[in-house]
Amino acid sequence: MVYILDASFIGAVIIPDEKNPYAEEMYLKVKNDDTKFVPCLFAYEMANVFMNLIRRKRYNYDEVAKLLPSLAAIHLTTDYETGAEYTERLLRLCNEYNISSYDAAYLELAGRKKAVLCTMDEGLKAAAEKYGVITLESETA
Repeated sequence: MVYILDASFIGAVIIPDEKNPYAEEMYLKVKNDDTKFVPCLFAYEMANVFMNLIRRKRYNYDEVAKLLPSLAAIHLTTDYETGAEYTERLLRLCNEYNISSYDAAYLELAGRKKAVLCTMDEGLKAAAEKYGVITLESETA
């Protein structure tokens, strides 16, 4: 199976005070040998999530650094789609589903890879349903 995991989903799985039992239960349905993709913006998003944990004094740098092995253990594959055509596809999705370009990157990737989208973002879940992308939640329902 092929999955697309977004930053909201990963955060709910690996950040201790954001852990969500539902997300953890859903993540257990993803097998180790399943392919797990993220768009190239994922590294920037996770670095930003981690930096915000430090800025808001929820964690210090050393505590955040201890989360990195959990992130690495997920074995994500980065998709490096770029260019004007890709930008146009993202813009179209943003406009049609009223989502951010970041969310559009996950939605576009899930559609292109015919993958299951894993997100905690309700707006992105709604866009996925309209776009015809299966979410982990709907797949296991």
